[in-house]
Amino acid sequence: MLKKPSKTITITALGGTTLFIATLPLALGAAAQPASPAGVETQEVIVTANRLAQPLGETLAASTVFTLEEIEASQAVSLFDLLAGAPGIQMARTGGQGAQTSLFLRGTNSDHTLILIDGVKANTASEGFARLENIPVAQIERIEVVRGPQSSLYGADAIGGVIQIFTKQAARSDADAGLSGNLSAAAGTESTYIASGGINLSGNHTSLALTVSHNQTGGIRPIHTPTPSARRSAYDNDAANLSIAHEFGNGATLRGAYHLTDSQLHYDGGISNGDSRVAHLGLRLPATDSWQSDLQISSFSDESVNDSNFASRSRTERDAINWQNHVQLGDSNALVLGADFEAEDLLYEMSGAAQTDTTRDNSAAFAVLDTQFALSNRTIDTTLSVRYDDNEQFGGETTGKAAIGTNLGETVQLWTSYSTAFKAPSLVELYVDFPGFFFFGNPDLQPETSRNVEIGVDGNHAGATWSVNAFRNEIENLITTDASFTSLTNVDRATINGVELAVQGSWLGWNANAALTLLDHENSDTGQALLRRPNEILSAGISRQFQKLDVGLTWLLRGTQKDVDPVTFGTSSVAGNAVFDLALSYQLVDDLSVQLKIGNLFDKDYQVVDGYNTYGRTALLTTRYQF
Repeated sequence: MLKKPSKTITITALGGTTLFIATLPLALGAAAQPASPAGVETQEVIVTANRLAQPLGETLAASTVFTLEEIEASQAVSLFDLLAGAPGIQMARTGGQGAQTSLFLRGTNSDHTLILIDGVKANTASEGFARLENIPVAQIERIEVVRGPQSSLYGADAIGGVIQIFTKQAARSDADAGLSGNLSAAAGTESTYIASGGINLSGNHTSLALTVSHNQTGGIRPIHTPTPSARRSAYDNDAANLSIAHEFGNGATLRGAYHLTDSQLHYDGGISNGDSRVAHLGLRLPATDSWQSDLQISSFSDESVNDSNFASRSRTERDAINWQNHVQLGDSNALVLGADFEAEDLLYEMSGAAQTDTTRDNSAAFAVLDTQFALSNRTIDTTLSVRYDDNEQFGGETTGKAAIGTNLGETVQLWTSYSTAFKAPSLVELYVDFPGFFFFGNPDLQPETSRNVEIGVDGNHAGATWSVNAFRNEIENLITTDASFTSLTNVDRATINGVELAVQGSWLGWNANAALTLLDHENSDTGQALLRRPNEILSAGISRQFQKLDVGLTWLLRGTQKDVDPVTFGTSSVAGNAVFDLALSYQLVDDLSVQLKIGNLFDKDYQVVDGYNTYGRTALLTTRYQF
């Protein structure tokens, strides 16, 4: 059911959310049972924050992890549903499933976040961002989000941060031998049908795994202004992932995987077809007891074909080699040294367009030093990282990060960091001309750059974990149209200030979590707020298990945001909104469960992008079986 957009959000709602964030830690502290001092034993381990495995609370970086259990409990059918409301993340989508999905991490542009799939860069060479709408949730095992500039670890495109998506892979070699697997089937409103399945075969130090998924929906009519859509935007997505893992007698491990996704979106006047392939082969070799070497060879391809009156085709191909060495220096110090190489190729076809170059290479070397030492009876943690990129198109770029932290007592950690980052111009911006529109690429464009300073406090008190992060990110050389509107140039600047608060815990059998992101952002040259980035986003959730029944209620609130008027193309404003979702899960028997997700529980009228419809109340019934 389609809904007209709401125009207001009450001050009472915003005030109530602020009060909720402020008082939740106190409620948790009063009602929960005391926990272990640091809670390290139960912390998630994250590898993306510093390119080495660390407990989540020891990274000196603002990070969030989505586990498989959390992903399945959310019953999300898209990354738009799953990631919206996480600390620092703002999402926008031009319609329903399969429509272009933009992610603004900490208010930066959608092409300022590096997306990795199993360590392979998934940003396209045409638009510069990854096609998040076509990554199926059914194929995902885990997601790690690292907020703040990360170019000193990963190079270009990480001004806002890095999101690494881990697909479902072959089990570890030490897993129980035999055959295991899972099946799920779902049906819901808007003629939505989802099916997925996976098998894992383990034995004799080798594991093989195959996962497949299919998602189809009749969709919604995406546009309501200025000309309402005449038809629903039906969407189909098919995906498969084949992986292998083998452990040799000397402790070396070989891993490989091939992941493919095919999608199709129908809309008024055309069809958009997407085709993505990710392949990687990696070898982990324990050279000594304290030295581990990892080598990965990967290939990424993404093809998008828009069949309409303005037909276009773009194909990104990227081959990469990543070599990384982790050296443990005693019990408390670690050194990571590595090198990355990638060759990128773009084919772009559109009526009247001309491409003057198609390829570029990038070579890089990086180092990370993670240390811990005692100073005046206090433990000091530091992380230093530096990277040099040598790019065929724009030359050399050096980025770095320095972070230092210490414990304030047994349960609170204070840290601060300074980092630099850059975003490489896309190959379309550099080398594609549109003579029919009197617009031309600029091969002299330079990278966009940023400087970020941040302070964070996180702790574990009486069963509740919480964190507060404040940052300032100054971005320069932003790419925009020149004064004649015939090409692109590096002139704009942006300043983004922000605070992120997150808390989760349990009391009286209830689990609760909340995250609040507050932003103050503007184009420093015009003084205007950045588009489609609300200044306030709050997410809150509460859940409980009643024997075989799990009940979860989530609330996502977005503040007012600037946008583009679909009629005048001037600046417009999209009203804030608050949406509730309800998730139920019932365990029929040990290996069989049934789930029900009701989205937009109260059938709220709202919009995320000016001129585009969103879903009214939806329902999805899912059955899961494990063997």
